[in-house]
Amino acid sequence: MHRKEIWIDGDTLFYKDHGHLEKANLQTLKYAYVQILGDVPFLFLFADHQHYISTELNGFDEVYPELSERFHFDNTTFFAVSKAKKEDDKVKIWTKKMAQNYQILDSYPDDEDFGYEVYTAPKQMVSWDTTYEQLEALGCVETYFSDFGVKYLRFKYPVRIGALLILQLEIYAENTRANAPVQEFFVQLHDETNTDQSYQQLRELWIDEDIDIDQYGYERNDQCHLRFALSKGIEASICYTYDADYGYDDGSTSLHLYNQRQYHHLLENQAYETVMQVTEIISFHKKLDMSISYTKSSAIKNVPSKIHQLLKNQSGVWVDDVNQKIGFAGIDTALILDFDEIKYFTFQNILPAKGPGYADFMVHLSTEEYLYVFTADTYFFDQFAQRLEQMTKIAVEIPQAYYNC
Repeated sequence: MHRKEIWIDGDTLFYKDHGHLEKANLQTLKYAYVQILGDVPFLFLFADHQHYISTELNGFDEVYPELSERFHFDNTTFFAVSKAKKEDDKVKIWTKKMAQNYQILDSYPDDEDFGYEVYTAPKQMVSWDTTYEQLEALGCVETYFSDFGVKYLRFKYPVRIGALLILQLEIYAENTRANAPVQEFFVQLHDETNTDQSYQQLRELWIDEDIDIDQYGYERNDQCHLRFALSKGIEASICYTYDADYGYDDGSTSLHLYNQRQYHHLLENQAYETVMQVTEIISFHKKLDMSISYTKSSAIKNVPSKIHQLLKNQSGVWVDDVNQKIGFAGIDTALILDFDEIKYFTFQNILPAKGPGYADFMVHLSTEEYLYVFTADTYFFDQFAQRLEQMTKIAVEIPQAYYNC
């Protein structure tokens, strides 16, 4: 007897895909399609992420009726498309009906430059410069994690941004420093028709009719995507994807808000710069920018002026035995860590294939996390491996290169 390759346990759908067991949270299911790929009908589900499920899996004939009964799939379309097996055919068989989760207000204060208003009791204005830890302390957000363990914050109250009132605004909070201002807000906006009406309303609210739309993005049959300045240092993007060859229409407009303001005080490091001692230094003899932003790590600071002088404004690595620190100098910023924070280094070389070739300089931390510090041409960092080991007394690993497929 063949083992089942697909089954349902409570609210979780389990299925095999290329030998791996995958799972879909049915409580988060947003839409479903039937799609023909390689002459095989697939059930395509979007539940937190994309799931392509072959109808040839052992057990599919038992699982599909259960799914269809629960969500009321369009069975006539599913079986017709599956039987015809027309390559690349893709037809929606179900979409979740979403309640409208925003409102365009007729009257509102002109306060977008300052921040946003949270509808607590009483309401409170929150500055765009408010940090993650300050926002959590206000008690107006709650933390949740995705199926992949990614951290998010979600507002427990409606939020007004200018004339737009949003019922459940969210914040991406993974790999961020708690004392930095919030960098990214997002939400999927549905109007009552679950069509692109949400996109059209935001466009009318924020984009002048007489502007050249190509300056802000594009509007095509498959997708519309615009990015523009919402207020001082705050950019917004709105995106709607239609049911096209490579797109799936879920009836929502993706709204993202990006904090582009500069917070130079987070880069200051005067306490260390006044006592720093440079024991040894490696120059890369070229300028390499840091791969880490100061909004992600508190260890990112301004490059000390002494290091700029010694490296002649090039990039490199220095050791400070007196203060037990290792610094990695980029163009304008540097990563500065204590000796005991570093476990080992990796120079990972990637060979050109479908994608370009390059090399990553990685620092593995004692916390089992790792940081991508620099990126350069393939094999560029290898020449510095022996010197870096001698200078820091920390191992450098150079794994086998692999192709960028």
